[in-house]
Parts: sequence; structure tokens; C-alpha cells
Amino acid sequence: MQVQLVPDLPTDSDNYDVLVEAVQRIQSVEGLTCEIGLRRGGGTKFILDAIKATQQNKTHIAIDPYGNIEYPQGDDNHAVRCDYTNSMRDECLINLYLYCLQQQTPFIFFNLEDTEFFTRFADGVPVYQTEKHLINTYALVHFDGPHTVRHLITEIDFFQPRSPQGAVWVFDDVKLYHHQEVHDYVRRLGWSLYRTTDRKWAYCKD
Repeated sequence: MQVQLVPDLPTDSDNYDVLVEAVQRIQSVEGLTCEIGLRRGGGTKFILDAIKATQQNKTHIAIDPYGNIEYPQGDDNHAVRCDYTNSMRDECLINLYLYCLQQQTPFIFFNLEDTEFFTRFADGVPVYQTEKHLINTYALVHFDGPHTVRHLITEIDFFQPRSPQGAVWVFDDVKLYHHQEVHDYVRRLGWSLYRTTDRKWAYCKD
């Protein structure tokens, strides 16, 4: 008798339909889908399910250092330890990679801070599927890592030249920092706001 394991991928936010809608919008946009901040993998599951439901040949990547390091929260230079431990990472990855195996959805995890990822993969992310593909474009980015304007501007400056027309950015926990400053910056870069919820704001590149 085969034992079927059921992965546990809990969430910690709301408005995940925004991520599903974002994936639906990028069906004709080339590139990776990316999530900064993995935690327990619940948001990632929504993205992976939407990719599969829309039959897109996209690889999803997630970036998160874990390690229970100090985590920027808000624009008052306040840093906290959010219990994002290596044990949480290990539990998440066991469940998430099991889910990906069961669903046959491609996923790559990078145990890095965002800036470390930007330095090491500025020329693209190698994806191995029969052949090696070096992908340096991003169809979707879910910003759910450091929640400060300063950190978000750094992330935006990395993804902006790597996001083609029609790409989507989703910002999470917009009440934890001065999102209006981020909104103004993104609008100047040529992105249009198309969806707002209590927790998440979504933009499309014109």
C-alpha cells in the first residue's frame, strides 16, 4: 500500500487571490516568477497552483535567508527577530519540495538575502531542464521580504531592468512601511497600479 503524504504549507497573510490573478495576467510574459520571503511556503503554493492551472512553462524561485537574523520592519529602522529559524526553513522545504514533486511544478530555493542574490545572479538564474537556460527576466515578483522603503527601492532597482512589458509586481504588507513612497517611485518607472487590497498592492509594467 502506498502512503500519500500531504504537505503542510500554511500562510501568514491575506488577499492571496491577488497572487493568483497576477499569475493569470502574465501568461504571455516571458521570465521567472519570484518571491522574496518564503517563510512557510503558503504564498508560494498559491503561485505554483496558478502557474499549473494556466499551463505556463515557468520556473518559480524564492529567496529567503532564514537563520533567525534581524529582520527590518517599517521605516523607523526597527529590526526584529521574527523566529524565521533554520528549523522553519527545513520544515518548509520538506513540505514544499514534496508538493512540487507531487504536482510536477518547477521550483528553486535560494537560501540568501535579497542583496546577496542580486550580486550572485546579476547575469541570470541557471535553470536546468533537458538543457541549461540562463534566465535573466522576471514576469512576476512578489515583494514580501524586508518591509522598508530603503530595502524595497534596492529590490526594485534590481528587477526594473529585468522585467519585460506586461510583468507584474505585488507588494505585501503595505501598511508596515510608507508604501506611498514606493508607489510614487514605481509609477515614475512606468508601472500602473491595477489592484489594491488591505495587505497587497499590484502593479503591471506598461
